[in-house]
Amino acid sequence: MKGNRIELGMEAVITADEIKMILERYHIGKKPLAKLLGWGETTIIRYMEGDIPTNEYSHKLKAILEDPEYYYDILMNRKESLTGVAFKKSKRAVLSKIMCSKIYVVTYYLANKCDADICASYLQYLLYYIQAFSLAFYDKEMFQEECGINLNNMPYQKLYNSMKCCGIKTLDACDEYLNEEEKELIDSIDDCFSWYGPKALRALTAYEKSMLKISRDKNNNKIISKDTIKAYFKDVLTQYGINEIKDIAKYPDQRIHELREMSL
Repeated sequence: MKGNRIELGMEAVITADEIKMILERYHIGKKPLAKLLGWGETTIIRYMEGDIPTNEYSHKLKAILEDPEYYYDILMNRKESLTGVAFKKSKRAVLSKIMCSKIYVVTYYLANKCDADICASYLQYLLYYIQAFSLAFYDKEMFQEECGINLNNMPYQKLYNSMKCCGIKTLDACDEYLNEEEKELIDSIDDCFSWYGPKALRALTAYEKSMLKISRDKNNNKIISKDTIKAYFKDVLTQYGINEIKDIAKYPDQRIHELREMSL
């Protein structure tokens, strides 16, 4: 025994308290959850009363607890196993959980626009410029995540890993979590930067990062701080005569052309 956890092999088995968190988080009952997972109707009840889950079942429950998107996929793929009322109630709960993170709201808004026809790495470029121009125009972040510096040049590594693991999909209800000002900016960035392929955007962001100071977050990870990004892109607004959201296209159109000329 280790704390409230029982060890099976090297992995701690999920606890009854953690299973209770799943039930509360996703607004689903013990029997409906078991049905949703294709297990015996009393399986979750037995685990709540002290039976020890197998490693396989424990691992699945832990994944559900830690990753709302994983649960959402299960819910949508096996919705026929629930009553209509139970399905709608749990769907609202898991969507609310996913949408409490603004970066996910923006990501799924973009995915919905293109019917999920976009790759995880390309989404990273759009998110970076959405954050940058939000800071420059409105002096406020679009989402709280810091822009990370890492070997694969993905500014939002945790989200990238999730997208690579779970794939890109559409998701309901994104619009209601964004105001009109935010949608206008996101749509403009999508329209302006999506003209260019990953090679052009990779060159553009590489140039920018070479001009930006790298700092450290509280966990000592390398980042480009929001203040640094804001200062740089405020200069971009001035340099390229960007006075309104609709003018943003001036930046990639001119800068990518300049970079192309420099490489010849």
